[in-house]
Amino acid sequence: MLNLQNIDLVNSTSDQVKVMSYSFFIWTSIFAIINQRVHLKNHPKKVQDDIKNRIVSIIHGALTFWAAAYIVLVEQPSFGAANSQTMQFTMIISASYFVYDFLACLYYDLADMSLVSHHSLAICGYAVATFSKFGAPSSIWGLMSAEVSNFPMHIRVILRQVGLRHTKLYEACEWTYFALYIIFRGSLVPYMVWNTWPESEVPLLVKITATGLFLQSVYFIFEMKKILTRQYFQYQERKKKNIHHYWFRVNQRIYELSYINNQKKDKVF
Repeated sequence: MLNLQNIDLVNSTSDQVKVMSYSFFIWTSIFAIINQRVHLKNHPKKVQDDIKNRIVSIIHGALTFWAAAYIVLVEQPSFGAANSQTMQFTMIISASYFVYDFLACLYYDLADMSLVSHHSLAICGYAVATFSKFGAPSSIWGLMSAEVSNFPMHIRVILRQVGLRHTKLYEACEWTYFALYIIFRGSLVPYMVWNTWPESEVPLLVKITATGLFLQSVYFIFEMKKILTRQYFQYQERKKKNIHHYWFRVNQRIYELSYINNQKKDKVF
């Protein structure tokens, strides 16, 4: 068994690998349990697999957000500080999730190029920060900024997959996701990148990963602006035709709207 009181995640590579292995097993086991317990018989298998995998992602997002928030708000490390035991543990837990998710998405044919590039960069960034003993504060800031919007992001997609896109519940999740994403990524990520690059001890790959997160954030914020602009005009059409969204079911009158059959999948996860 793994005794957390007797491990050294800062200096011992064997302990790091051991925790990584245990964590990967736990993430895989969580999916196995969900796969057995959650049944969505009225939906295609690929949709079922995606929803089940997103439940694991929600669990990872909640755990790592609060761990990262604790480190940022309580430990308050400087960006050039050496990695602490808590930072190492959080990064290894998150890295093991990304390894699990990468393999699961490949196995269930859920992966695309954006996921492959994102997960590969995240895993490499975590690995370099973990083994070099520096760069964890930047990784933790990035983790907190990214995972704060995790829950509404995944719930939004799940609602769309089960046919509830045109509901108030979907809109509430989407607007919450956009608000958290824009506020946190639009402020904390630039702050993190600005303070990471001057630190000579932080590995170059960690700096590149941080910059990649910033560029991704900027791109998706502009995509969200386009979506919100489009939604405004859609709302105006619904208002003109006196068609309203319901909270938990789809109003069948939405098929009278001009945009219904021309909607495309939004590329914001």
